[in-house]
Amino acid sequence: MQLFDINDKKQFGKSLRNDFIIADDYTPMNHGSYGTYPIQVQKALRDYQDRAERSIDSWIKRDMFPELKRARESLGQLINCDADELVFVVNTSTGINGVARSLRFEEGDKVMLLSTIYDAMGRTLEYLKDTRNVELIKLDPVYPISDDNLVAMIEDAILKEEAKTGVTGGKIKFALIDAITSVPGAIVPYERIIKLLRDHNILSLIDGAHAIGQIPLNLHEADPDFFVTNCHKWLFTVRGSAILYVPKRNQHLVHPATISAAYKDHSDANDKSNTFQAEFSWHGTQDFSPYLTVFAALKYRESLGGEDKIREYCWGLARRGGALVAKILGTNVLENEEKSLTAQMVNVRLPLVAHDGDGYYLDRFIDEGLYKYKCFVPPFKHHGIWYTRLSAQVYLDESDFEKTGYALKEICEQLEKERLEGKK
Repeated sequence: MQLFDINDKKQFGKSLRNDFIIADDYTPMNHGSYGTYPIQVQKALRDYQDRAERSIDSWIKRDMFPELKRARESLGQLINCDADELVFVVNTSTGINGVARSLRFEEGDKVMLLSTIYDAMGRTLEYLKDTRNVELIKLDPVYPISDDNLVAMIEDAILKEEAKTGVTGGKIKFALIDAITSVPGAIVPYERIIKLLRDHNILSLIDGAHAIGQIPLNLHEADPDFFVTNCHKWLFTVRGSAILYVPKRNQHLVHPATISAAYKDHSDANDKSNTFQAEFSWHGTQDFSPYLTVFAALKYRESLGGEDKIREYCWGLARRGGALVAKILGTNVLENEEKSLTAQMVNVRLPLVAHDGDGYYLDRFIDEGLYKYKCFVPPFKHHGIWYTRLSAQVYLDESDFEKTGYALKEICEQLEKERLEGKK
């Protein structure tokens, strides 16, 4: 079925709202948290679900897995890797748990992380500390940090561990690194960090939750040991759909978070079998249709002019929109001197004095943003300073940032008034 005329290029901005299911009275500035998808992608989802229900046995036993392979092939072409190096998972958290909990640790092993990783991933590493007796080495970058200084911070920490242990890598088994951090929403020089880790015999586990559809990816060139990315955030697939990339050299190390009937231990060096695809392809009955919306999502993106055109518009909008919001608030955009942090998410300082009422502030931003102003954006605190993260997307323009900026201004002014009056 032809869903799109790829020769009919569309205009970015508000006119594209008609392609989505977003309510007319809502300004969707928080795409980074959950993503959304076009109406045509929803139609593709329903078509796959209907196809399954018409004959569930033939769908699962004969038809579905070839379709999933084609979907992996399409994604492999987009991010430059082989289809058999990719498996579908529900979300990035599931993929990272599968990798982190599969690895075998020895006494004295360590795991490196940055304080800016996603909270759930931090808790996953805490779980490893509690159950596998690994030591966590946590580094605390302060944004806006330069790429050079972030890489140097990681290298210094590795060298320090090597000096303590006298072994290459300092007994650091792996490092969990973002491709783009969640809060602040900032690009991380992960390719440089992967090379640094490899030079020290440290495995690289890259959380690319925000990567695919937002920044260009070339996984064979970057060559991470493990890479996970959500297709449902920035690529316009249906939730939840994500991909886990594991190069062939490491596939014997990894099992899914939910162990399947295809499980096999590959710790014997003489074992040359590979059950990577089999283990991840089926671990219980579920709806696989969200994975297959990759085809419709990529077609829609092609109808907009392709990845480069989408990035050109959204990256530019994030920068212009962020500057506009900062001007309205009388603050600044969180950006380093190299201007290397901002992709489609831009972070703007809020005119608030930090205090102990964080939970109250968060609730106010949620309730007033959602129900009063109809344009919620997530606030967060980084090293004692309040910021907000705004997401640029193809269906937005600068007027959406302007509206959100004035809503934030009113909310912040009211919160500051209450603080000065001693109410909170």
